Amino acid sequence: MSGSNTTAESLRRGDAEVASRLAQGLIKPFNNNLVPRPWGGTRMLGYKGMTILPEALAIARQPAGEAFELSAYDADAESERHPSLVGLADGSVIELPDLLAANGAALLGPAFVERYGACMPLLPKTLDVKELLSVQGHPPGNTEVYVIIEADPGATIRLGFSSDVDAPRLREELSAGRRQQMEFAALLGGAVADRDGLQGIVAPWFAARGAPPEDIAAPLARRLESASDWQAARALLESMKRLYWRVLDGLNEVPVSPGQVIYNATPARLLAQAGDLPSAEVHALGNPEGGEILALEVRRPGPTFRAWDNVRFPIREIDIDAALDALNLRATAADEFVVFPDLVPGRPGVFCSVDSASFRVEHLRPSGAPGEGVDVPDSGPHCLHAIAGSVDLHTVGGAPIGRLGRGESALVPIDVGAYVITAAQPGAEIVKVDLPLR
Repeated sequence: MSGSNTTAESLRRGDAEVASRLAQGLIKPFNNNLVPRPWGGTRMLGYKGMTILPEALAIARQPAGEAFELSAYDADAESERHPSLVGLADGSVIELPDLLAANGAALLGPAFVERYGACMPLLPKTLDVKELLSVQGHPPGNTEVYVIIEADPGATIRLGFSSDVDAPRLREELSAGRRQQMEFAALLGGAVADRDGLQGIVAPWFAARGAPPEDIAAPLARRLESASDWQAARALLESMKRLYWRVLDGLNEVPVSPGQVIYNATPARLLAQAGDLPSAEVHALGNPEGGEILALEVRRPGPTFRAWDNVRFPIREIDIDAALDALNLRATAADEFVVFPDLVPGRPGVFCSVDSASFRVEHLRPSGAPGEGVDVPDSGPHCLHAIAGSVDLHTVGGAPIGRLGRGESALVPIDVGAYVITAAQPGAEIVKVDLPLR
């Protein structure tokens, strides 16, 4: 089949008949939209059912830290860099942003397009966190939900300031820490040191709160440009380590476990008045001890502002001012972020964890008993994420719509309407995410 006659090309031209057929079933992107991250773990490939390391990960020589589940919002730089790809029945492939841009009304409905445009203004990801992420924030109004899929015993995340913060003092401390990191790198040859396994030496040492600099003196000595630089390097290490732990101790430590739901949003008691939109609190996912966490992250697109990168090498960009300007600097408590999904009245097997001005997150848990399913009403276009087991989707009349298995995601177009989910395996759970239309 020539390129101009493929289903993908027809959809790029906005062929109404082809789009109408596509709108009646699941739109399932490839589940291998993986992004290498220095803090990535070991669970992503197994979760996605993959046995071969993707080329991008092999080239980067980094683990898969993120999977962009449904990425179709080119106004966001990160989403634009990693668009979801959709395979079609004839073997052709189309980028999800292109598909929606050319067929928005047919796939998403006029009301959705009028409010949001011909795109999907969500950026759901699967995160595989093995090392500590940066201390970061997002623009005001952006909140996040973390659905914990797997977690090592004792794993934690840092979320929200544990006491009120003096912004000028913290800004100066973080700026001084970055300057010290640059000075330390210069003693080891600057950029050369970044490529010489430095992170593997210093990260475990920073994580060991009481370990003295002498514990890593030998491997660092081989990297110093001059043996006489050790005393200066030692002083910098001690100062940076004090700041490393002072920053972490200033955040709430939240224990996480499989099945838990964490809602990263400013507690209502801290909002100036009823109706104010919450924002994401300061957060550093992961933990110094290396307890691995696999989680589904639900959020709207938007930039990430790093305030502090925990003395990571190679040195990455940070924006202390933007981060502190975006964050709530008042004290919060760990238990304010843990939510417990509530059973939705009159809808067996449906639980809601977050219903906000930004999105609604439901957990669909079919019992697996013969003939029993979860009814999903016609609620407009939405996203589905299978985090456990696999399910079959049927129309209310029983016609098959498609199957969704662990580690897969799908966009449900407008014309699917109401449907029923039944478990193909026991213990299945689907996370459903809707955007408000009113």
